[in-house]
Amino acid sequence: MNIILLSRKRGRPVTVQLPPRLVAAALGVFALLFVAMGVGGVYLASHYLSAPSANVAKTNAADDQLRALSARTAELQARLLRLDALGEYLAESANLKSDEFDFTKKPPMGGPLTDELTVLGDKTSLEMRLDELAGEIDYKEIQLDALGSQLSSQRKAPSAYLANMPVRRGYVTSRYGYRTDPFTGRTAFHGGIDFAGPEGTDVFAVAPGIVTFAGIRSGYGNVVEINHGDNMTTRYAHARNLVVKAGDMVAKDQLVAYMGSTGRSSGPHLHYEVMRNGTQVDPSGYIAHVAHR
Repeated sequence: MNIILLSRKRGRPVTVQLPPRLVAAALGVFALLFVAMGVGGVYLASHYLSAPSANVAKTNAADDQLRALSARTAELQARLLRLDALGEYLAESANLKSDEFDFTKKPPMGGPLTDELTVLGDKTSLEMRLDELAGEIDYKEIQLDALGSQLSSQRKAPSAYLANMPVRRGYVTSRYGYRTDPFTGRTAFHGGIDFAGPEGTDVFAVAPGIVTFAGIRSGYGNVVEINHGDNMTTRYAHARNLVVKAGDMVAKDQLVAYMGSTGRSSGPHLHYEVMRNGTQVDPSGYIAHVAHR
C-alpha cells in the first residue's frame, strides 16, 4: 500500500510504501476500536435506560409501603376511638366523677428507661405515629381493666341486673330445656325461651351492654347478641330486622330489633337466650316475669 505525502518545502510529493502486514494490523486495530466503542455505547445506553425502571420499581415499593402504613394508622385510630367511647360509657356506668377517673388522661406509670426504648433508628413519621397509637391503646386497655374491676365491685348479681323482659307484648310458647322439635318431631334441646307475638313487635335489651354481633346466623336468622359484662351475654333471634349494629352501646330497655320469623322458625316469635361464659343457661332465672298462656 502506497501513501503519498505532499510537502511545501520540497515542492514535490513523497511516496511512502507500507507493507501489507502493517496495513492489515492497522485496520484490525481500527476495527477493534470501533467494536469497543459500539459495545460501550450499548452498555451505557442500556444502563441509563434501565436506571429509570429501577427507580420506578423503588418508587412503587415505597408507595405500597406508605399505603400499608397509612391503612394501619387509620385502623389503630378507629380502634382508639372505639376504646375511648367504651371507656367513657363504662366510667358513666360506674358513676365515677371526672376528678376520680378521667379516661382522657394517661394513667400514672413509671420505671427505668431501657436502651431499647431510646433507639428510634430511621423510622418514618408514619411509623412513629403507629408507635404512638399503639402506646395510647395500651394505656386505654389498662384503664379499661381498672374500670372493669370497679364495675364488678359495684354490680349486683346477674339475676338482678338481667331481671327484665325482652318484649312487652306476647306470650311464651316454648321454654328452656328438652322439647319436641317443631320441624322433626323428635326430642331436642332448646337453649332459650320463645315469645310469640305479632310480627314487628318491639324487642328490647334487658340490660345495658355492648352489641357484639348483629346479623345473620345459621338457624337463628337475624340475631342480636349483647355483652353485659361479667361474662354474661343475651341473644335475640329470628328478628324481622335489626336496629343496632356491632359495636353499639345500648341501654336497658333500648329497642334493638323487631320480632319476625327469619331463620329456622315456624312463625313470628322472639327466641331469647342468656349465656354465662358462652354457655346457654335458663333465662327464666333472670327475667322479671314470664307470662305463659
